[in-house]
Amino acid sequence: MTSPAQTTTCSAAYMTPWFTVAVMFALYILILMWFCKNGKKICMPTPDNIWPYEKRLKQLKRELSHLLLEDMFIELCDHKLGQGSVGFVFKGFVYPNTQNRYKHKTPAAVKMSYPLPAKSMGLLEEAARLARLSHPNIVKLLAVSQLSFSALRPMLVIEWLPGGSLGEYFRVNCRNPGDDAIVYVRDVVRLLQQVAAALQYLHEKRDADGSELTHRDVAARNVLLTSTDLTKCEAKLGDFGLPIDFGNHLPLPWLPPEIVGCATSHDPKARTRHRPEADVWMFGVLAWECATLGAEPHYQRSVREMCDAMNTPDRGLPCPPNCPTIFYDFIQSCLSEPHRRPSFIAPLDSSSSVLFRLKQLEYFFTNSQHCFEAVPNESCCTCATHRCSRSRM
Repeated sequence: MTSPAQTTTCSAAYMTPWFTVAVMFALYILILMWFCKNGKKICMPTPDNIWPYEKRLKQLKRELSHLLLEDMFIELCDHKLGQGSVGFVFKGFVYPNTQNRYKHKTPAAVKMSYPLPAKSMGLLEEAARLARLSHPNIVKLLAVSQLSFSALRPMLVIEWLPGGSLGEYFRVNCRNPGDDAIVYVRDVVRLLQQVAAALQYLHEKRDADGSELTHRDVAARNVLLTSTDLTKCEAKLGDFGLPIDFGNHLPLPWLPPEIVGCATSHDPKARTRHRPEADVWMFGVLAWECATLGAEPHYQRSVREMCDAMNTPDRGLPCPPNCPTIFYDFIQSCLSEPHRRPSFIAPLDSSSSVLFRLKQLEYFFTNSQHCFEAVPNESCCTCATHRCSRSRM
């Protein structure tokens, strides 16, 4: 039998300093391994209540899995390009996942959502729609940040178009005193043809649930240019999928009367779905923006005044002074009743086709030197608070 003295000696052997160091080192290794695996999740900001969106988030993550990219491969610059209903747009870069990635960075536009679950989901829904589209006149989605799902703060990487937006071009080059940029009708028609081709492709497709696919925010601010030379540049349609129930952020001056009247109604059953005919109306407003070189439709009109103006013969968008009659007739056809508007998917040899009408305009203005003139924004309001009596370019 083992004596008590021997038992005490054996037990004390386990309490040597070397054993303590070994145990502490092993615990340190285990903690380090656990932190390397889960530490990033711990450092992530905890999003607000995302429980209502968890099921849809899993679906979106599966749909966008081929575009997910680690945050370290996306760089944001301080230069803010714009701000929309769901977030900000910054100039940035995207790096390929290679050893010499820093030598092959690609300029990009990075969209980041506001820190609100509803806004984040709106941006992810836009990414899902954009990921299913592939057309030369539609901006391309390059990547989606992993942070979009781990912290519900989406970042979308979209191809960079150095020409900026068409609305910005008008504002910078045409609407300031001393600007001498000449915008020919033939160049505007060519850009509108490219936007119409993108909308034709869009309207021919179906959404994930089989419903009609529409853009919902056709405007000069969402027509992006490959360069600032309108005679050679290409136009691409961007900013897809603005939700129709985003409240005060709805682009009411561009929307048709069947939606403006319902959007301002307090009855939830009165909401009207955005159909392809609404995109045609917005395309007509875009053409009017081009004819005025960037004037704001329904400038400083209240919703009531806007609805009243839409019931007048010119729909509240009068013919610009230097706009050809044939061009304004096309605008008016897009601003007619829903069943009378031309369509993007009608047969190309029919007068009910938007592309056919634009082809006629292209033929008419091919060798024409006719150009548009900037029309100032004018308001009948005389309130002292806003100083609305002053016209604004």
